[in-house]
Amino acid sequence: MDLRCCSRLLATSFAGFLLLARLPGALDAADPILPSDLLQIQRVTDVRLAPDSSFAVYGVQSIHTEPGKDGADPVYSYRTHLWMVDFNGSAAANPIQLTFGERNDGDFEISPDGKSLAFVRVDKTQPKPKPQVWLLPLHGPGEARELTHLEFGATSPHWQPDGKALLVASSVPLSKLPGKPPFEMGKPQRDWPEHDASDTPEQASAKKTPLTPDADLTGIRRWLDYNASKQNPSDITRMAFLDEATLSGEMEVAELFRIDLPADAAAEAPATQLTKSFYPHRAATYSPDGRTILFASRPPSSKHPDFERDKSAIWSLDPQSLAEKPLITDEHHSFGSPEFTPDGRHIILTGVENDQITYRQAMLAQTDPDGSHLTWLTREGDPAVQQFEITDAGDVYFDRAFHGGVRLEKLNLNSRNSEIVIDGPVGVSAMAASAKRIVYALITVPDPNELYVREAGSTVSTPLTALNSGWLKGKELSLPEEHWVTRPDGLKVQYWVMKPTHPVAGKKYPWVLDMHGGPSAMWGPGELSMWHEFQLFCSFGYGVVYANPRGSSGYGYEFQRANYKDWGDGPQGDVLAALDDAEAHNPSIDKDRLFLTGGSYAGYLTAWIIGHDGRFKAAAAQRGVYDLSTFFGEGNAYTLVPEEFGGYPWQPEVKRLLDRESPISYVADIHTPFLIIHGSSDLRTGFVQSQMLFRALTQMGRPVEYIRYPGATHELTRSGDPRQRIDHMLRIVEFFERYSRNDRPAPQGAAPAKTTPTATPTAGSQ
Repeated sequence: MDLRCCSRLLATSFAGFLLLARLPGALDAADPILPSDLLQIQRVTDVRLAPDSSFAVYGVQSIHTEPGKDGADPVYSYRTHLWMVDFNGSAAANPIQLTFGERNDGDFEISPDGKSLAFVRVDKTQPKPKPQVWLLPLHGPGEARELTHLEFGATSPHWQPDGKALLVASSVPLSKLPGKPPFEMGKPQRDWPEHDASDTPEQASAKKTPLTPDADLTGIRRWLDYNASKQNPSDITRMAFLDEATLSGEMEVAELFRIDLPADAAAEAPATQLTKSFYPHRAATYSPDGRTILFASRPPSSKHPDFERDKSAIWSLDPQSLAEKPLITDEHHSFGSPEFTPDGRHIILTGVENDQITYRQAMLAQTDPDGSHLTWLTREGDPAVQQFEITDAGDVYFDRAFHGGVRLEKLNLNSRNSEIVIDGPVGVSAMAASAKRIVYALITVPDPNELYVREAGSTVSTPLTALNSGWLKGKELSLPEEHWVTRPDGLKVQYWVMKPTHPVAGKKYPWVLDMHGGPSAMWGPGELSMWHEFQLFCSFGYGVVYANPRGSSGYGYEFQRANYKDWGDGPQGDVLAALDDAEAHNPSIDKDRLFLTGGSYAGYLTAWIIGHDGRFKAAAAQRGVYDLSTFFGEGNAYTLVPEEFGGYPWQPEVKRLLDRESPISYVADIHTPFLIIHGSSDLRTGFVQSQMLFRALTQMGRPVEYIRYPGATHELTRSGDPRQRIDHMLRIVEFFERYSRNDRPAPQGAAPAKTTPTATPTAGSQ
């Protein structure tokens, strides 16, 4: 069935329910949030200011609906297009759309003269699209043209200061790089194929002969290596051998290329490969004079990169001699995101202690151009610094997750004075800053994402877009109420309560305790991924309680590390304390109709709680981890096991800890009706554990249902197939409705509802 048609039917029934639920005489009911409203949400992906701050370019992601042919289901796809807003002395200028079509355009940068835009395009009309850099004139006639044609694609365009060339990155397979990697191949008693030290001259010569299985050992190895190069079979030699949906294949290294721009716009733009080393070249940037390129990479090491994943240093590259060398490295810290100040006198970067990489908080730092005199600009242990921008006025704007939102701060490099620019229960999701103005995307509960501008020296922001405000007119939203609860160990836990839409005084409602994953994620009014789900639960007549238990980000190092070796009891106590506190202050909460859900780590926590607490009428666990020893082998997020539990499953003491902290160990105590959801291509957590949990409960005859989504990865509810996302939402609500007592009025014209009502709308999860 067409989801739009389905949504209309649901809306008719649902609106009737809401109308009857209102107080007598209230006939002007606003429309509820519906499942299909997911298709209308748009968000700003990134924003850039012109060098003179006269205009800004930003990206907008939306979900496109293509009607099905000959009665087939509609086709949904994500598209990201670029827009420009020209200030010209007025902050209320109308935005202009720059790119169109079945494409994802992003990763963009404006030229130094402000006349051109370099951006990365993935053209989905191509059979096997690779990202390439395109060039678009901004203030004159002409269409975007493809600038790069690199074999392995191109990303991360960065303008040379004189505007005559672009620096881009391309992920090159290891086998396409010259020389021998400094780390072992991963095959016992074998060297890299082209550098086998045991080769005799005759064997080396034989490598030039045609491939055949009927050969000597050298020839057989060549034949086997050829088959592996086609991934038939996959020859796994790495620790990190899983991507999100498939095996990772051959290791790739991000190399840098210079793309020279010809005087004739129609001429081919020649590409010169600047780097060929086995160190990845990330976040590359020029010095203001163009004589130095900085990039982030691993520190110098002969260890395999899979064992150096959490270590990073800053390197420099001479664009003329192509010599690259470590510039800022420290065995106790990892560094990233290097940027020169506009005057070239300093480098601003982020740094984090690497002893407890899961818990340590990224700080802002400054060095001299040669990497000396490292100075920390923000305090150790404070919530992590995320993106930052440096202005000509000597200010650094940066954002950080903080208490359920993402706030924007400003630090002056000369005085070292700092101030909070954007604060409150909101989230800054993209940002560009100059000495004249800042432009930023903001997440709020009344509107999930819009772009704003604020002039220098002002405290007032002006909206630039109406991405969501239009379709939200006439919609009734539930606004969260902030609360804090203090735990017996003194830890203060922040939580929010969202009441059902149109609550009737004196009436009790079912409530959902919804939990976040990570475990170091953070939810709050300034977080986008749960906006739709929370509103849908409320529209459907459920209240919502959500909290940030110990282990969450946004509260600093001590709070984030408070779940070390304690994924179960501590966080369970925090979220249940939030629920208890909400019950004490909200008489509308029906304690006999409580429901529980969460995704990823919170899928774990859902299973853990119902194995230890029987208060919930039903629960839904999404994309969870249920056996930590299995998770170490199954998921690509396996490093969480040693990082958060202090060791490995084969170590007896750690194995006992992992068994103690695994929900599967308490499966016999689960009696709560249980919905288990997973994606069949989810390799971040792996799906085998969900099978284990389902089979165990089924074998014991417990009320359990298992949903698997074909092709879905761990991103199912955030960037997954829109049809699956809506289906996912409705399955959770429909399951909860089976166990929610039917004391609601039947929609007008409908037969009296039975004990187990059929569901109408609601939503997906983080």
